[in-house]
Amino acid sequence: MPTIYHTYANVGNLRDFLAGTSYSSNWTADTVTLRRILQSASRRMDSYVGGGLLTSFGPYSETRYYDIGKGSYLRNDPRLELPVDTLTPSEKVINTLPLGSWCSSITSVTSYSGTDRTSNETWTEGYSNDYFLEPYSTDPKLFLKINEDSSVSFNAGQQTLAIAATWGWQNTTKTATTINANITSATATTLTVTAATDLSEGNTILIDTEQMYVESISSSTLTVIRGVHGTTAATHTSGADLKVYTYPEDVTQVCLDMGHIIYRDRDIGFNDRVANAPEDDIKNALRNLDPYAAHSQTSGAIF
Repeated sequence: MPTIYHTYANVGNLRDFLAGTSYSSNWTADTVTLRRILQSASRRMDSYVGGGLLTSFGPYSETRYYDIGKGSYLRNDPRLELPVDTLTPSEKVINTLPLGSWCSSITSVTSYSGTDRTSNETWTEGYSNDYFLEPYSTDPKLFLKINEDSSVSFNAGQQTLAIAATWGWQNTTKTATTINANITSATATTLTVTAATDLSEGNTILIDTEQMYVESISSSTLTVIRGVHGTTAATHTSGADLKVYTYPEDVTQVCLDMGHIIYRDRDIGFNDRVANAPEDDIKNALRNLDPYAAHSQTSGAIF
């Protein structure tokens, strides 16, 4: 899994949120600390909703390899807790694969056969082709299901199915500005934009097909980490749209609540820290994510 930088609230959000509090008079200038606090809160949120699975509310790309049991029997499919020998032949031919975490879209599916995995077959997505994704009418997707009329099947063995996909709860952006100079190097870590008023430290941005993470902003110049979340750093032409990734509003609110608690915890003395019980406050904030946690854990853990 690539390093996840998605921060579900940005520094500007947290500054506004803290404006009405009495904590630390220097928070307005403490950009690095605020960004790190939000990063910490976001990763804790991922861990909470995942329950040990790989999750993110923002998109990332990677290829995952799945183990398939004997007789097209999925070892970790929770519906098949009975011994394989007790299943009828038709019951052994399972056509549904839990993906293991939230999926936005699939790029390719490759099935391997043979002990050395030298033989492979590429599957085609679609209801009249080899497979489709479920649930049908809502996102994210949780299961891959083989079409009953398809000739493909799961091949037993270790890492016999490879799925290249964009994973995450949602893949949603809004256009914030444009870049006003060519980015001629894939290693450059600064770029200039037409206007930075709709940007903040902690944003994950998209230019063409490359995701970047905004570490700092000075006037119209952004300092970024290039090619994050499984995307490839590339050159870009002046005038290209710069888009910002967005997340569910309730997720952003939990991130801000946790950011406030973490900031308060670092800003108060020991006695106040004991009295305020910040860990209990964080747990209470995380409980607002329980619907996402339940949704995530229906997808199984099999890779």
